[in-house]
Amino acid sequence: MKIRLQDLAKQYRHTTAVNNLNLEINSGEFLVVLGSSGSGKSTTLNMLAGLEAPTSGYIFFNEHIVNQTPPGKRDIALVFQSYALYPHMKVYDNIAFPLKIRKEKDIHQKVIKTANMLGLSALLQKYPKELSGGEKQRVALARALVRNPQVFLMDEPLSNLDAPLRLSARGELKRLQRKSNITTIYVTHDQTEALTLGDRIAIMDKGALQQIGSPVEIYQKPHNTFVAGFIGTPPMNMAQIRICNSHSFNIGEVTVEFSVLLPNKRDIILGIRPEKLVIVPPNTPFAIPGKIEHIEYLGCESVCHVEITKNITWYVKSDDVGRIKIGDQVGLQFSSEDIHWFDPLMGIRIL
Repeated sequence: MKIRLQDLAKQYRHTTAVNNLNLEINSGEFLVVLGSSGSGKSTTLNMLAGLEAPTSGYIFFNEHIVNQTPPGKRDIALVFQSYALYPHMKVYDNIAFPLKIRKEKDIHQKVIKTANMLGLSALLQKYPKELSGGEKQRVALARALVRNPQVFLMDEPLSNLDAPLRLSARGELKRLQRKSNITTIYVTHDQTEALTLGDRIAIMDKGALQQIGSPVEIYQKPHNTFVAGFIGTPPMNMAQIRICNSHSFNIGEVTVEFSVLLPNKRDIILGIRPEKLVIVPPNTPFAIPGKIEHIEYLGCESVCHVEITKNITWYVKSDDVGRIKIGDQVGLQFSSEDIHWFDPLMGIRIL
């Protein structure tokens, strides 16, 4: 199923939840809609499901407008953050329920096949209260999958799981989607889920689409400072700098000599990912001077907080911090190829 949103908007009195959204989802694609609370991602999902009516604009399923089509006629399956299982029904009956409602044939075979696919065969005679959180989530997925819908709509379905289970569930979910080839729209606030699950990611903020692209495109070429700061852990380091001449700039109160030609602009925002910075001895040529303020040990790597000036602290990812300690004066070195340049007024990527 191919889906297209054209000039889609949703207004609640004086609040615009979704503003002029234009988006195309390819048939069989796994699209992740990523945004923080209030970004409009869940409202968009609800309009796709038919649970809310758009204020304006159009929703196309295979080039047919479905604005007035009721949810039951859209051939979609919903999976929510809450498992929404029927507590008085066993797992088998929970999975079979949507098939019984539609009076479909071969219900037993379909339930068994779906249960096997999700590793639920041994749990079919248990009640939801006897299941773990991960098992309940798999039952909710099975209930959606058993219908073989044309579209999956998922609203943060893994957020109630603990971290190790969430990791395995992500892999399982992606495998199932690839196997079924069902068009899937997955809403989340978790950037890790977005980067690991999505064929493409659509990032929303305040009801507006900020950027859409593959995880690699989003990470390596963020369209604006919002996306640059939203994607990545820790986020991209950014600072507004003033170009002094073709080979030097001011960052806060610090003047830095640079080895390559700088942009021909007076003021500009410089961005650099934490993993692209290298900690070098102080006074190293072409390095930004700073002081180690804090070190977060994360096992295979550490994140150093380096104060450059009073109001500017940058993050540095490093797998070799045994030689430095808090309070050390250091330099931060990076390649010109790893710099992201943004317009200081609009925040839009310019180089």
